Amino acid sequence: MSPIEYIYYLLYRLHRRHGLSRQRRLKGRTISVGNLSLGGTGKTPLVINIAKESIKRGYRTCILTRGYKGKSGDSLIVSKGQGPIVPWQSCGDEAYLMARRTKGVWIVKDSNRYRGGLIAGEKDIYILDDGFQHWRLYRDIDILVIDASDTSYKDRLLPLGRLREPFEEIQRADIIIVNRSENKLPHLEDIIRRFNKEASIFYSFISPESLIGIDGVVEELSFLKGKRALLFSGIGNPKQFRDSFYLLNTNVIGTLEFRDHFVYDDKDIEKIINLASKKKADIIITTEKDIIKLHQYTDLFKEKALYALRINLEIMDKKFYDILFNSMNDQ
Repeated sequence: MSPIEYIYYLLYRLHRRHGLSRQRRLKGRTISVGNLSLGGTGKTPLVINIAKESIKRGYRTCILTRGYKGKSGDSLIVSKGQGPIVPWQSCGDEAYLMARRTKGVWIVKDSNRYRGGLIAGEKDIYILDDGFQHWRLYRDIDILVIDASDTSYKDRLLPLGRLREPFEEIQRADIIIVNRSENKLPHLEDIIRRFNKEASIFYSFISPESLIGIDGVVEELSFLKGKRALLFSGIGNPKQFRDSFYLLNTNVIGTLEFRDHFVYDDKDIEKIINLASKKKADIIITTEKDIIKLHQYTDLFKEKALYALRINLEIMDKKFYDILFNSMNDQ
């Protein structure tokens, strides 16, 4: 561990100790979904799936999120179950996306997730989004998501690497989701078991579901056949976005990548549209998280239609949800 990493680690330990000393517990059951590293591992689609399954099973459900990059004050009700009731700028793109994708689910943005839970009122299930390092709220179940295509377990601590905390902290997880793998990975499981011998391990993969136009029109994936596509994104894992289209045998004629949670302006849109024209693209495709930030530019995408790729996360073993909810009921 380098001196810089050691300083970060000391600050991390102090932050953790302070948070645990002030930890509070909500009356409902709390499920945390998080990861150890920076970058997109699939937390958001997993949170959405758990929320949908919770509603399906009849639980009053709330997602608690810090609403990263949201410009409002600390406390904000994003949804009361019928979609977003605030602009995306106020709550952040991920919170807004979750509100669009879930019905019957409350979503509250607050850096203090305990306070957010109190604002939501009494619920059966609280889902703590990106909560593995949020110490101030007690959780009944800690779910940790690991990207099978990533090797962050070999990485270094921030700021020299991508790890938010040492990999051995995987020992705190009750359930581990190995995402982006349809097959078991014995080597990775061996690494996990060095630090956590008790957690249940499940595998998941992310698959394209449909295309959503900027005007809300839904198209089947077959709509891509024979079209030249320009891709752009502002997400944590752009490679996975690109790879989705190669698997779909899409004719990708160009890509543009922006930083995670990127906020587009007129010059960025002009750059995208000009490149699409130069490359003679038939269609422009982005992510669902990006397209919610582009509705003010709808008129500019009339010649080159803009769509978002909607994805879905599939858990290979459906017992995951039974174990998840049954274990909560038993507590």
